[in-house]
Amino acid sequence: MGDGRGPRLSRRRPLSTALVLGAGGTVGLAYHAGALKALHEVAGFNPDDSDLVIGTSAGSVVAAYIRAGWSIQDLWNLVLSGVQLPPGPVSDAEEEHDSGILPDLFARAFDTPVDLIRRSLGSAFVMSRSVLRLPLPVLPGPLRRAFPGGLFRMSDGRLRLESELPSEWPRKAIWLCAVDIVSGRRIVLGRSRPPRMTLAQAVMASCAIPGVYPPVRYGRRELIDGGAHSTTNLDLAARAGSDLIISLVPMGFDPSDPPGCAGRLVRRFANATLDAELGQADRKGSHVFLFRPGAAEARIHGINLMRAGDLAPVAQAAYEATARRLESGTLERMLRTVA
Repeated sequence: MGDGRGPRLSRRRPLSTALVLGAGGTVGLAYHAGALKALHEVAGFNPDDSDLVIGTSAGSVVAAYIRAGWSIQDLWNLVLSGVQLPPGPVSDAEEEHDSGILPDLFARAFDTPVDLIRRSLGSAFVMSRSVLRLPLPVLPGPLRRAFPGGLFRMSDGRLRLESELPSEWPRKAIWLCAVDIVSGRRIVLGRSRPPRMTLAQAVMASCAIPGVYPPVRYGRRELIDGGAHSTTNLDLAARAGSDLIISLVPMGFDPSDPPGCAGRLVRRFANATLDAELGQADRKGSHVFLFRPGAAEARIHGINLMRAGDLAPVAQAAYEATARRLESGTLERMLRTVA
């Protein structure tokens, strides 16, 4: 965690910074809040000053709130208390849904045993498409309705996102990653132009865990969690020509301080895809600063990354570990160079 990689930065042209926020469920949200708070307080890094912010799944939630004007303290309060909201008028929806970070993550989408069977078959199809990403003809509407994917809904989470995020896309660059199960391709919402969907809808698409939540319809596309392609999608920042990439990887682990066998097994996919993306960043000449959990943090994260409670220890551990790794001042000096 906190390792810098890449060549020496040059002053020959204006330098750019990208912030890459990875997947990780509600535990990932807490990890981001803690790590970003340390980056802000110790290194003087303001996430919204990044030229580009890329978010995947849980990282898309944090990215959207950052670009919507939420401060690091707002995010910290959201994770630790789930009650305090940014300054400003409070809507009825906010008052109704301010009792937790995402109060109802697993509202059942089925009512009868038959409905459960239909949704289970549809969810199995979505999960298979997330693994075997090959082009597929668009399924007829009646078939999609007969076998809908997703056993649960994030009903309260959707309401919170819709009430707390602007409907229009921010002017500053924000890319949210999803996967289209029809074409099998990664879809980067916001890369070329603001998509024909609200910011909240794009976040929901990036967070649509295959088989757990329904895909989000976008034209002829069926979008699911961008983590099905990569938990970070850091290669996008390198391809965009970012000189300095700061990446938070809640689902990975620090190879210099690895967790036990079970922890390494669970987090292997994140590290494997990240290693390939780091190779691309090296070839593009980007300098990468990675922040990912060590063994002690991985134990605090546990296995259930979608739990609704007990998130304060995750955020606090991320803050402390990140602050320790920033004591050298290397990142702070590089940020001053970019500025």
